[in-house]
Amino acid sequence: MSTAPEQQVESLMNVAPDKAVLVGRIELQPPLREKEQILKAPQAGEYRNSFILYAGDRPRNLKAQPPDSFNGTFLTDLDREFFIKVDKGRTFYISGGMFYSVYNPPFQIESHVVSMDYQVEILPGDAAVYIGTIQLVRDEQNNITSVLIRDDFQWADDKYKARFGTHRTLRKALLVPGAEQ
Repeated sequence: MSTAPEQQVESLMNVAPDKAVLVGRIELQPPLREKEQILKAPQAGEYRNSFILYAGDRPRNLKAQPPDSFNGTFLTDLDREFFIKVDKGRTFYISGGMFYSVYNPPFQIESHVVSMDYQVEILPGDAAVYIGTIQLVRDEQNNITSVLIRDDFQWADDKYKARFGTHRTLRKALLVPGAEQ
């Protein structure tokens, strides 16, 4: 059982030859306002304006079984690009994620789980793949009313090259609905 989400890629030197970098972004609309998050635990700061992405080499049904650990998760900042390490030559599934409105363990934790079913093919020759901007539209109770995949490829390509100082190709392969949608 994992006690923390996996770290994002900081250097291409940390990416093994059998791995690729997945590039994307998650937006919450409307964005979280400061007073919408009460984060009091010492480690809670990392969850401010963050989204814990549940993803991996198999789909998960978060509606049937809500997450009980951080296995298969990546901590991402809302409204910022993410760079995560994935296996080449496989289908990568995005099953959803969650964000906190209250994080004050052990007294009170309120999280909002988002279930979605998307996937992308990671080809054996891929160094990096852009999957799109996942836009989550929410209501006043933090219920997600729609999920949209937006193409911001040029922006993502610029961020990828600025972060890694490389001229490697970022392949565009926007997320597509999985078999359950």
